[in-house]
Amino acid sequence: RDAVKATLDEPITVTAANASEIASHTCSADAVTVRILEADRKLVIVGGGPAGLSAAVYAARAGMAPLVVARDGGQLEGTSSVHNYPGFDEGVDAVDLIQRLERQATRFGAEHKSCGIEKVDLTCRPFKVYCEDGEIITSSSLVVATGASPKWTGAPGERELLSRGVHTCATCDGFFYRERHAVVVGGGDTAMEQALFLARMASRVTVVHRGSSFRASKAMATRVLKHPKILILWNTSITRFVADDTTGNLAYIETKTVAPGGTGDGSVTSLAADGVFVAVGHTPNTELFHALRQDEKGYIYTLPGSTVTSVTGVYAAGDVQDDVYRQAITSAGTGAMAAMDAERWLCEHGC
Repeated sequence: RDAVKATLDEPITVTAANASEIASHTCSADAVTVRILEADRKLVIVGGGPAGLSAAVYAARAGMAPLVVARDGGQLEGTSSVHNYPGFDEGVDAVDLIQRLERQATRFGAEHKSCGIEKVDLTCRPFKVYCEDGEIITSSSLVVATGASPKWTGAPGERELLSRGVHTCATCDGFFYRERHAVVVGGGDTAMEQALFLARMASRVTVVHRGSSFRASKAMATRVLKHPKILILWNTSITRFVADDTTGNLAYIETKTVAPGGTGDGSVTSLAADGVFVAVGHTPNTELFHALRQDEKGYIYTLPGSTVTSVTGVYAAGDVQDDVYRQAITSAGTGAMAAMDAERWLCEHGC
């Protein structure tokens, strides 16, 4: 600690007598600061969902003129409407919400570039973002807001019926299945949480699990097993999602049940369902950021209570660093945090 203190400048007391003199001082730029200041941009935000766009709003209002680089609006655009985002008492179309956030950020000076990203170089400063169109963008700081992608069963009809009876988030869409039959696919803690959440409002819940035992914690599994409204289908997988010919919404699923140990061809049956919640996990979109420390599940590690990553000047927000909440509103909150963390760091380096 003493060694660190010895490297710091003497503290300066600002008074009315010396304020003008201090204001005219320029920072003594070390080599790192010089390289930081050489960047095209003060801040580049990778990702165009609620986390990235909220970061853009806050950064733009702080005068950082951020650039948002993204191909789309992330997971949220795969949802038809959002009913749990504050300020929209009748819900809001998911695409409309993203567009509103984009316009808000633009109004304060943020810029947007629609492109895929081939590579991000965090090994030297300034950081470099390589776009698929050949452009290379340099940046003093970076906010990673690339989100996470849900894992799927891969059964026919699943992706086609997304938001038409197939979902990945009970907290987001469970309300629409009040007094109806809901199915949860999976055997981990997330599946248990979704089943218990749905059991509060659905008439009944069926958990479809391909194994003969749950991977979930004993406490969570026990709650599900003892719940009177939850039925478990063991050693069962979904083979097809089938739509109603009239409405185009989910009508039923076809399931295949095999004997314990996976022996035999298995019996195929149909199960009527109003909604299916696929809870077999998420994959954080971190393939461009191997230079950043990740946790045991592959999510970007951030210091508790902040968005600071293992690389100075790089911040992570939203689902790419959150394997617990995974909500649009929590992503937006961490996006604002990331912009504020980046601004403080940039100010320390005279940007």
